[in-house]
Amino acid sequence: IHIKIAKLNIPGKYVRRELFGEYGALKQGTDGTRTFNLTVRQGENERSVTCSSTETLLISMEKAGLKAPSRCRSGECGWCRSRLISGDIHIPEGTDRRRMADKQSGYIHPCITFPCSDIVIEIPEFMA
Repeated sequence: IHIKIAKLNIPGKYVRRELFGEYGALKQGTDGTRTFNLTVRQGENERSVTCSSTETLLISMEKAGLKAPSRCRSGECGWCRSRLISGDIHIPEGTDRRRMADKQSGYIHPCITFPCSDIVIEIPEFMA
């Protein structure tokens, strides 16, 4: 938390930061690049794409031509909020800004989520 906000004794959960820009490729803690299958359910449509262990799920979807909702690309806004149906994921320390209820209900932010296995997610219908 910024020093001035800390002086006000405002708990971190009440502070929102706008960080526009992609998290980037995952470098630390990886044992090399691995690829996995990402199954994306959007409305009545379902599509499978290949995703890399060093790229976010959002980047993998966009490379495959899927129109996934996104805004800040840094896990802050929640616009890309999607439901993880199955699979193992990694969210880098310090980037997880999900609400507690979302964590308990299995929701993720694909813009900061990396695959550790084959993944199935349900993303919202794209809205411009």
